[in-house]
Amino acid sequence: MKKFITTLYLSASFFLISCNKDPKTNVLVVDIDAVIQTTDSINTYYTTNNSIEFNDPQSFWTKVKGSKKNQKIQITFPDSIQPNQIRLDFGRNIKQPEIIVNEMKFSYKKKSFDAKGEEVYFLFRVDESNTTVNKLTGSLKRKEKTQIVGPSLYPNGDKLYKKLNQLYSEKLHK
Repeated sequence: MKKFITTLYLSASFFLISCNKDPKTNVLVVDIDAVIQTTDSINTYYTTNNSIEFNDPQSFWTKVKGSKKNQKIQITFPDSIQPNQIRLDFGRNIKQPEIIVNEMKFSYKKKSFDAKGEEVYFLFRVDESNTTVNKLTGSLKRKEKTQIVGPSLYPNGDKLYKKLNQLYSEKLHK
């Protein structure tokens, strides 16, 4: 009987501990619904304050396989990093004709918010020095076809900062 109770206790403990482990509990995940026709990479920059002074040590690359159809691209930030501002550089593949961004979903723990269509450009602005945009279709293109740097999205003022901080707060915002 003692063995049975010990086994039952250990099984219940293991079950409870393993159920509470969520490997992505403290990470921000950005899911982008987009059309990126040619294989490329997205360079994601972030800051942990309200600044938009982006630099390489606070950036990482996400590879994207080209497809002429919509695809979900998942950008997962390093564990325990809570970015307050985000910049997205859509690759260096000079053969990339255009990138169409349909939607972005930001998720942290069990909370999320999304931006669809033109709402993306409420949170982000294009880098006008190297990017042209059609906000109705979500199309981003290089300003000059021969430029190495691809289209870029920068935070639009403090709008993204405020939304991300609501996401990180313990209170539920409606």
